[in-house]
Amino acid sequence: MTLAELIQQSEFESPALESLLNVVVTASWMNGEMNAALSPHGITQAQYNVLRILRGRHPGCYTCSDIGSRLLDRTPDVTRLLVRLEQRGLIERERAEYDRRVVEVTISEAGLALLADLDEPVREATRRIGRHLSDDEHRQLSALLERLRTDQE
Repeated sequence: MTLAELIQQSEFESPALESLLNVVVTASWMNGEMNAALSPHGITQAQYNVLRILRGRHPGCYTCSDIGSRLLDRTPDVTRLLVRLEQRGLIERERAEYDRRVVEVTISEAGLALLADLDEPVREATRRIGRHLSDDEHRQLSALLERLRTDQE
């Protein structure tokens, strides 16, 4: 379905506006697809992102600020996100010995097990979402989106 059909608008002010609206609509659809893959496991995309970040450093740790800077969807409340994961036993947090103001975060065995359970559903959702583009088209799309973010800080 075209964007024009989806939002029932036949003309756009500019090609730039049409493409940007297309990005927003597509991102919303993709988020819905990923949420559908994650929700049976009781986890949000932000929580999944944190667990993936921590798995990449396992058995090491990240500080809360390191995690916040690496999140795909920048949230101002990283602490609340981490508290929820800790309450579920998916991560462990403790004060750093070198500086008691710093909190170090590691993924727990339960977190690793949950990610292992999610690997295939997320892979399948990714395949389903991207199935209409070739590898070259995916590379081209990534390059275009990166150019769009040229001024991002």
